[in-house]
Amino acid sequence: MAKAKARLRTKLMFQYDTRTKDTDGFETSDWTDKGERFCAVEPLQGREYWDAHAVLGSKPLRVRTHYDATIADVEPDRWRMLQGATVYDIQSLVNEDMGNRWLSFLCTTGTGVLD
Repeated sequence: MAKAKARLRTKLMFQYDTRTKDTDGFETSDWTDKGERFCAVEPLQGREYWDAHAVLGSKPLRVRTHYDATIADVEPDRWRMLQGATVYDIQSLVNEDMGNRWLSFLCTTGTGVLD
């Protein structure tokens, strides 16, 4: 048990996308903080590829944290995690063993650099 606690050393802010429409009918995104949690961030693999003369990097990773009812209802397309200037886009959420003890998120973070 002590080993699992030691791995939860990265503090991430969970944010929810609250979209609003302006007077012209365009949607604007506004991120609302839902809370900070200590998480374990584990990179899965790194890959880089060329697309239309741009180097695009995608870094998939797994984020694991203790179960919390506030973040257990995450919708992947409306939530994200933030650590400083790094944004983790949530791809999926898994309640491990359906025991409400651990939550695992598959996330990506990446960059696109034009030449």
